[in-house]
Amino acid sequence: MKGVFTHLLITISVFLSLALNAHAQIDAPAFQSFNKESGIAHVSIADIAEDKYGFLWLASQSGIDKFDGYTFSNFGMWGEDKASGLQTLLALQIEASKDGQYMWIGTFSGLSRLNVDTEMFEHYKLPASSSLTKHVINRIKRTEDGKLWIISERDLYTYNEETDSVELVSYLADTTSTLTDVALLGKTLYVASTAGLFKFDPIKKKLESAATEKINITRLAVAERSTLFLGTATRGVCLYNPSRKSEKITAQCTSEVHGLSDNYVTDIMLSAKGDVWVGTESGLNLLTSFGSYTVVEIPLSEKEAGNERVSSIFQGRTGLVVVGTKDDGFAIGNPGLSHFQSREVGDGRIIGSMTSYKDNKVWVTNEKGLWLFDTVENSYEGPFTSSDARESDDISSDKLLGLVYDEKRDNLWVATRSGLARLNKQTSQLDIVAMQGKAGYSVNVDADGDIWFGGYSDGVFVFRPSEGRIIKQWPMSLTTRILMEDKENAWLSTVSGLHLANKLTGEIASVSQYTDKITDKTVVTWISRSKRGGYWVGTQAAGLFFVTKDGNDLSSIKVTQLKRESRLSNISIGAIIEDDEYGLWISTIEGITYIAPNLSSLSYYGAEHGVLTTGYYIGSVALTQNNTILFGGAEGLTLFNPLNVVSTKWDPSIHLTKIEVVSKEQESGKTFQQKVSLGSTVSLDHNDIALSIEFAALNYINANELRYAYKLADFENSWRFTDAKNRVATYTNLDPGRYRFTVKAINKENEWSSNEAQIEVIVVPPWWDKPIWRTVFLLTIILLLSSAVWFRIRTLKKRSAELALKVEEKTKDLEEAVEKLTLLSTQDTLTGLKNRRYFSQRASAQWHEYKRHNHTFSLLIIDIDHFKRINDNYGHQAGDIVLTKVARILEDNLRESDVISRWGGEEFLILLPSLSLKEAYWVAEKLRKCIAETSIAISRNEISVSITCGVADITDYDSIEACIYAVDKKLYRGKESGRNAVIK
Repeated sequence: MKGVFTHLLITISVFLSLALNAHAQIDAPAFQSFNKESGIAHVSIADIAEDKYGFLWLASQSGIDKFDGYTFSNFGMWGEDKASGLQTLLALQIEASKDGQYMWIGTFSGLSRLNVDTEMFEHYKLPASSSLTKHVINRIKRTEDGKLWIISERDLYTYNEETDSVELVSYLADTTSTLTDVALLGKTLYVASTAGLFKFDPIKKKLESAATEKINITRLAVAERSTLFLGTATRGVCLYNPSRKSEKITAQCTSEVHGLSDNYVTDIMLSAKGDVWVGTESGLNLLTSFGSYTVVEIPLSEKEAGNERVSSIFQGRTGLVVVGTKDDGFAIGNPGLSHFQSREVGDGRIIGSMTSYKDNKVWVTNEKGLWLFDTVENSYEGPFTSSDARESDDISSDKLLGLVYDEKRDNLWVATRSGLARLNKQTSQLDIVAMQGKAGYSVNVDADGDIWFGGYSDGVFVFRPSEGRIIKQWPMSLTTRILMEDKENAWLSTVSGLHLANKLTGEIASVSQYTDKITDKTVVTWISRSKRGGYWVGTQAAGLFFVTKDGNDLSSIKVTQLKRESRLSNISIGAIIEDDEYGLWISTIEGITYIAPNLSSLSYYGAEHGVLTTGYYIGSVALTQNNTILFGGAEGLTLFNPLNVVSTKWDPSIHLTKIEVVSKEQESGKTFQQKVSLGSTVSLDHNDIALSIEFAALNYINANELRYAYKLADFENSWRFTDAKNRVATYTNLDPGRYRFTVKAINKENEWSSNEAQIEVIVVPPWWDKPIWRTVFLLTIILLLSSAVWFRIRTLKKRSAELALKVEEKTKDLEEAVEKLTLLSTQDTLTGLKNRRYFSQRASAQWHEYKRHNHTFSLLIIDIDHFKRINDNYGHQAGDIVLTKVARILEDNLRESDVISRWGGEEFLILLPSLSLKEAYWVAEKLRKCIAETSIAISRNEISVSITCGVADITDYDSIEACIYAVDKKLYRGKESGRNAVIK
């Protein structure tokens, strides 16, 4: 009887724990998998570690792999040089040193250490406890005190940093058992084994039994309050307090009975939040409250639950959780970003439509029928199908596409492929009540109880249930959404624009009649009311809009596009929900987007947050009474509460991953490529002809969505941009000098990382090109020449002086003549400005600078207004005075680097190096005002002169001639508009 009672208590306890598990709302992270196709050397990942840079290191049956988020670098067995690899290919364990400078690797043949900078290996000899010791490394672990412990079968070792050697600490006397793990609890080192739990006595140097039960313990983890988590081979994970000597190891265990995926525990990890991650032979589990046995099995890939054999769990400094498996590579998730829950409903996963119901429940359609989903209990009822579908034994034959719940009349209306259906409360079936044979897509109900039915191609119908007839119809394209404006009017978003229809008058108006931003060619996917007093309108690859109007007057409509430059303008928007803080939650074909209440800040949420990567359907959305938002798509639905979504700063560290130099052999002239060790500087000599620098931002989950900007200071002035596929900067034939290479990352929200990776590049000149040797070489030549001609110079000194004097006189005359000719060939004789020929030479040189180094420049054409009138009224001499005066004003108000030329008649052409269009416009305005404010004295008369100016920036044109032509056209536009103006 006592045994029966005990069994009953256990059964009740298990039932309660399972009930608690079913109701738990746990933000489990979504994982991204990496397998053989991703580039890893082997799919069996035994252990994981992280170095000082944040790169991941993976131990597998093919050695160790370094992962930077993009590429895997494999290190296998050594070749001729033992420092180049491992002693054997199969790596069992990997652990980072305290500073992350070294990776300790355990294999079947012993212990090795890798320097992550030089990528060179050291191999350590392990002292044996007996002649039978084989040095198979079972475990490498660094405890909280910084000590490194190594387990090799029955032997326990530690690393002595002072002597740089591995010392034997103790061993297990039982030759039939092996050691498996260590953990430091307080000042006591506990050691797990296949024969039970031991503790190490530092004085006796022996392992003493810490518990009476001889149970196979696979892993140890330190918990709070002087307790240990024990991973076992048969009982799951157990919580054990060594201070309670009478307590059994298995007194508090969570096993398969409590929801654990398997009783064989392969690894345990305690997160910073206090959650317990448990890996088993059948999957990954998260224990969020050990006392109540709240266990959640977390999928790592698309494999069925129970088929993911977890081998190791690791959490890096940034909070990422990395899980290694025995058969499928590894997976990465971020618990800090898991604010969204995605799941399937019922037997199907293609969520076509949703509508809110009572008590935080939601009606959901998928390919298997209609379901009632409880967002609080996380449960569902159904499927509810049409009677025709049940009779034909084909649940999916009548596709359900649109839903609306009429709360006032307690009716659920469904737009199906076969017409308008209503849920029969007595039979729990869907009955087709109208539009028989008409394929519907959207549905809504107005205040009178009339049903608005939007079809695929047959138009929009208004059905009156009380009379059983259709009272209005409009021939329309596919109608994606129907939004009631009032009792009579409704907004119709369609694939051919946005319309407003009146069911009483039959009138229908297109928004395209009043705005060119939403036309009849715009595919409108969504419209909803805004708490700001207008409407939110979503489209397919045409943008997001905010629409307002005054009353019922459509002619007063105003349309404003939001985030025009963002990704939202190029993808399909499914639905828009405005939260209580006026923020916008937008489902798209790529995920979920959030626009802050200020309508300027934008955030994207993807797979790393638990969002469906396949995107969401048009109109598949619901909002419950407790403000839970649901979006539906091809892979299920995603639900979340906006208040629980916490923004996290995106700021990954960026590192240089590989540096290579191409050099030329001096003797043969052949080139060869060599890898350079990572450091703070890289030095090149005159034989090095090319430098390649590879880089990566440690954003492991979304690495392929990033862009990069890089620059080599003192070589280039502007940033170069590239994507994740081309993360290499290459420079050739750099001149001797010092340069600094900088790279930073940009995410898809166009947000720059604050972290930068930098390296100094020093190009050393050849010995003969150094200043001191150039001086010595020059002095030697001078000395030799001086010695050779000294006697000759002495005898011909007088004659040479005479000849030198004559040459000097002739040279001076020639230089003066050349100077005059040069001046005449490049100068305008009247104004003293440069002429067309000189300007063309300078403009051509500036164009080559622009094409090579992207040094922009702008052009101005200036014309004196009514110059002919000045000549006619005052004579050509007066016109010459005006031209000369204007030329002086232009010279006085421009930089020395600017080029001013007389282009012809009263026209002047000016080149402004390094100035953009906006800056050039300011210069032109300054010149126009100066001339307009200046009076010119002519024949005892003071006259005022004005100019008209055209401005252009070279970046908009493919040649100097095209730019001059464009600026000339702008000049004439200015003249036609009234003169005395600057046109850009």
